[in-house]
Amino acid sequence: MSALMPCLFVGHGSPMNLILDNRFTQALKTLSKELPKPKAILVISAHWYTHETCISFTHSQELIYDFYGFPQALYDIRYPAPSAYELAQKIAQKLGISIQERGLDHGAWMPLSFLYPTAAIPTIQLSINKNLSMEAHVKLGEQLQSLREEGVLILGSGNITHNLGRIDFQNMEAMPPQWAKNVDNFVDEAFRNNAIDSLTRIETLCPDFKTAHPSIDHYLPLLYIAGLVRKEDTITSILPFFQNGSLSMRGFLL
Repeated sequence: MSALMPCLFVGHGSPMNLILDNRFTQALKTLSKELPKPKAILVISAHWYTHETCISFTHSQELIYDFYGFPQALYDIRYPAPSAYELAQKIAQKLGISIQERGLDHGAWMPLSFLYPTAAIPTIQLSINKNLSMEAHVKLGEQLQSLREEGVLILGSGNITHNLGRIDFQNMEAMPPQWAKNVDNFVDEAFRNNAIDSLTRIETLCPDFKTAHPSIDHYLPLLYIAGLVRKEDTITSILPFFQNGSLSMRGFLL
């Protein structure tokens, strides 16, 4: 096994995936068997989108059920992963940011419920500062690279395409429209080729991007993972699925 802990970006999509058996959840379960056991997990989730960069810590890990109108079974799910104060403190000092008392949002605990279902690994989150440029998000990812040498798995959780006004809520297997495929293909090629400039200038270079992301919160976690790429990494495209028509679930593993 490499001395470097892998890191990855995944699409998390609808909370309904938590109680469904489909090709996406099956692929996550398969992926879980390939991942090593880290000392800790750091998640950058689209659902902690704030006016500053913060790191989370909580004495009693509470889940944030930041979705509404779903079956009760989703609100009954627990993911009691411990928190990690020393790691939070170290990241806060490294980045010059504050520590905030906060549990895990579903952008974190939804994929982790499949990837590390025992909930035994200390887990914290890094917020996404909405006031930063795309280049600055990549730079923050670069500053986290040393954590990979210390046994920390870093997970970015969002979606490559995410326009809730354009998805088919009634049919999870609906065919994707061309604009969604265009953005998905652009990001797939750019990320696999480590074309950082293409990823940060995507609003200009990919005409369909603004259709795919009326708000860029679900795109930004990808940029942190892009910042973590090293020359020796092999970049693998994973989870190449669409759900609800236009929602890309594609991810990357390195």
